Amino acid sequence: MVSVPDPRTSESPPGTIWVQSNLLPNGRYVVAVHYDADRSRVLDRDEALKYAAAVHALATHAEHDAAVAAQLSQLGLPRDAVAQAVVDLRARRPAIEEAITAPLSLTPSVSASRGVGYLKLSISGRLIAQWEVADARDHANNVLTVLAAVDLDAVYRRYLVMTVGLDRNRAERVVDDLAKHIANGNRRG
Repeated sequence: MVSVPDPRTSESPPGTIWVQSNLLPNGRYVVAVHYDADRSRVLDRDEALKYAAAVHALATHAEHDAAVAAQLSQLGLPRDAVAQAVVDLRARRPAIEEAITAPLSLTPSVSASRGVGYLKLSISGRLIAQWEVADARDHANNVLTVLAAVDLDAVYRRYLVMTVGLDRNRAERVVDDLAKHIANGNRRG
């Protein structure tokens, strides 16, 4: 099991969204995005790829908006004109379907005080946190990391049952425990 970040070894600051390899009742491992204690979403391979791409694209939108604002400011445009230009450009860019990341909604924004791009995070319409562009890209990378691990978890579980001789429940617990070993840098012991 891969958990990024690992909820058993990390504190959970506001806006922390866990991404884990979870076992479904049918025996298939999937990417699970846990938004809070009550809300999660299971992603199949195609959904996970689209989700990660959308998060990455929205981070790039925020970064691009900030760069445009900085450049237009350097060209001497008044602050109101710069803000309107960003709004106009946002209206012309290709839309990213909100359903791809639902119930999570990410809104690209530019900090008025620092001039950097960031994302506002909302779940089901309620603002929960803000992410820096790097945080959003890290989340997208975590989804891809877990996506790469789900097939490995399934193979490992089958190996533990068929070759090592563990019963299914014990094999599942062993696979779940694997996240600790990955989080510890694969150290033995």
